[in-house]
Amino acid sequence: MNKTIIAIHGRANEGKSETIKKVCSLILDTFPTAIPSETNIDYSGDILLTVNVNGVIIGFESQGDPNSRMIYDETLRKLADKNCDIIICATRTGGMTVKKVDKIANDYDFHTLWISSYWSPSLNFEVLNRIAAENIVGIVKSLIIGQL
Repeated sequence: MNKTIIAIHGRANEGKSETIKKVCSLILDTFPTAIPSETNIDYSGDILLTVNVNGVIIGFESQGDPNSRMIYDETLRKLADKNCDIIICATRTGGMTVKKVDKIANDYDFHTLWISSYWSPSLNFEVLNRIAAENIVGIVKSLIIGQL
């Protein structure tokens, strides 16, 4: 399997974190035998956890703002150290969060897939986040079965 970071990037308040939380929820719904590292996931705030899907470890970090725990608590490094095969995280379009993803990808030999968040000033953001999440789950499935 290709170890991969799926980085959802975009400007502030464009649905990156909400999309990641929906991906996590959909993964747990799609794979009923999946085992999350937390028993009660609180989707009302940012999430940081792993999910074991038949031996494939998926890490989730929805906090990707500058000066966030991703930068100062080294959460991506912690997920990589937990032998995640896939890490799904939020980043801005440039700056320290992008550099952090690049550094972890380089240090741990991950491929990186950059996906922009879906955003519109007038369309339903919840629908856009769900569509984006469903697309990412499709990518995760392809990684798990070795098509990517």
